[in-house]
Amino acid sequence: MCIICTGEYKTIENLANLDCLGCTRVTEIPFIHGLKTLICSGCTSLTKIPNIPSLQTVICFNCTSLTEIPMICELEYLNCSRCTSLTEIPPIPSLRCLNCFGCTSLTEIPNILEMKEIYCTDCPGIKKIPNIPTLQYLNCSRCTSLTEIPNFPSLQVLYCYECTSLTEIPNIPGLKSLNCSYCPWISQNSEFGENLKKLIFLQKKLRRRYIGKKLEALYLQISEIYYSPGCKGYELAKRSFHSIL
Repeated sequence: MCIICTGEYKTIENLANLDCLGCTRVTEIPFIHGLKTLICSGCTSLTKIPNIPSLQTVICFNCTSLTEIPMICELEYLNCSRCTSLTEIPPIPSLRCLNCFGCTSLTEIPNILEMKEIYCTDCPGIKKIPNIPTLQYLNCSRCTSLTEIPNFPSLQVLYCYECTSLTEIPNIPGLKSLNCSYCPWISQNSEFGENLKKLIFLQKKLRRRYIGKKLEALYLQISEIYYSPGCKGYELAKRSFHSIL
């Protein structure tokens, strides 16, 4: 049984699918025993989702007042994109696909051993992604605080464009598709060589101006501020500087 909700509603027994898309006055979802699919995208007044054990799919896109996702034991698919108040996603063991695009308050991705797909674009607070052995698809584009990509053994597709803090992508054997455009410090990127040449040229000029080991930190910092995108190129600047000494 399925119901489409356009406003206020009462609990209905034996309901399998509930769609309350864009119901901005809805503040609470009732506990419906046996519910399998919940679509509540655009419910901007909704603050929480009930922990219904039978739920397999939750789509709560753009629920801007939602602050938490419960530990729903049978949940397989979660789309909580643009839930800007959401700070944490629990490690739901059954979760296979997570879409948290634009969750600007989110700081980490849960470590779920059998997850297969992660879409976490535009999450500036995420600094790392756990090494999930079963992961096949990862889109972490525009995660500007992300500093590394793990060597996922099963990964086939990786999109990490505009991740300006990344300095390296590991050699992932099964990778079939890679997009790392506009990641200036990744060697697999076509613009990496030209960027490195500019940085080394700058360091040579600074070296002539600031002679002496005591001032090394100073001109490394200046070169980072002057050129490195997002001021995240310090380690690369340091390595390239020592290579021209």
